Amino acid sequence: MLLTGCAASNHKATNIADEIAMSKKSKTRLMHRVIDASIIIDAPVEEVWAVLVDFSSWGSWNEFIPEVKGTFLVGERLRIKVVSPGLKPMVFNPEIFEIKQNEAIVWGGSFLGVIYRGDHTFLLEPAPGGKTLFRQIERFMGPMVLLMGSMIEKTKLGYHQMNRALKEQVEGNCPVMFGKLTSICDLG
Repeated sequence: MLLTGCAASNHKATNIADEIAMSKKSKTRLMHRVIDASIIIDAPVEEVWAVLVDFSSWGSWNEFIPEVKGTFLVGERLRIKVVSPGLKPMVFNPEIFEIKQNEAIVWGGSFLGVIYRGDHTFLLEPAPGGKTLFRQIERFMGPMVLLMGSMIEKTKLGYHQMNRALKEQVEGNCPVMFGKLTSICDLG
């Protein structure tokens, strides 16, 4: 198709505008990463929820987030210690955005507002056979994400590690953690 005059220049402008928009979308995608890690746990949602919200026990089974302190209420801030595989421990103070009993917990925070923002969602969904689909979803947003690629990949490993540990804890398996049996399996 041959465009002439005004139509040709409008078409060219539209293509340039489209290219600029696509370029902005690409940059935005680079500044937004998502981790979505899930596992099926052979227990009903209520049992998984009970272990998940027992933050005082996390240190005995959860190497990824071994410490959670604070009041479990929407609007409150927690103090969490995160130990991603291959990284030094980090301490965060996320705000609890949402709690839906037996369904979801959402917490998160930001650094200088627009530089970095993240939220971490724990989802529990009933699965066939009385099982639970447990998911952790983390959204990393902002320009700082451009520099966080390696850390995000290691964090993803930590989510899978935590999912497996939660499954073992809920199902009553006896994983060896921190060089000893967990309290659920302790024979003494």
